Amino acid sequence: MRKTEKGFWEHLYRYPSFNVRFISVLITVVLVFIVFTYLALFEFPIVSNVPEQIALLNLVIQGATLVLGIFAAYYALRQLVETRFTGLDQAGMQELKRHNYYRAVEKWKEAFYIKPEIHVFTNMCESLLLAGDYYNFDLYIGMSRKKNFLKGMEISDQQIIAYLNSIRHLLVENQGEAKKNIRELVGLVKKEGLNSFHWDFADIQTCLSYMNLQGDCKVMAENLILYLAGNMQPARKVEFQDGDFASQAPEPVEHTEVADLA
Repeated sequence: MRKTEKGFWEHLYRYPSFNVRFISVLITVVLVFIVFTYLALFEFPIVSNVPEQIALLNLVIQGATLVLGIFAAYYALRQLVETRFTGLDQAGMQELKRHNYYRAVEKWKEAFYIKPEIHVFTNMCESLLLAGDYYNFDLYIGMSRKKNFLKGMEISDQQIIAYLNSIRHLLVENQGEAKKNIRELVGLVKKEGLNSFHWDFADIQTCLSYMNLQGDCKVMAENLILYLAGNMQPARKVEFQDGDFASQAPEPVEHTEVADLA
């Protein structure tokens, strides 16, 4: 697994939530105002008489109230955005289950504009494939290859994108491009394995375009899913990784319980 560099907050709090960071900053701001007020009134008095001290104290309180009000507004807005993002993500999943692919795309597209999360992006791209909208799929996949389009992409994320690209070309029976993307995917799998590759293939397997596939493209798609699901027999897996994508796949490996081996 690739190690990621930890930032300041992660070193300090070990993956703090937004609420923890927000409260920490809020306490820091309040302490700064308290320290400033104490220094200004007692240690290094800017004003000497009581009325001016009261006026200075009122000014500090007004400033603190303004700053805290801004923080409160930001917190409320952030919570609203998070709630909206979560709602859109869940709505996209519900539309996908109902096979309303274009509606799922719209939900995930709006969620992605709010918060560019990789899982939202890949779900949206798969929905475009299920809807048969290859033009927009190619546009978004092309955007994902641009530098800094999706920050913090792991190799597992690159594997999913390569898988989606492979399936896209298999669905339109473009074997040449499909083989190119499968080779890229195999290279990524050899680099890091499939420990972090978590994907549900049921939606693709039950869509009309996949079920209408015939010939080598159908066999390649079945082999690809067997390979990624970890159900391909070891000998066939070696052949697949060596570039033999279109041979008829044997029966999936039966996972025997440990108790049966005793």
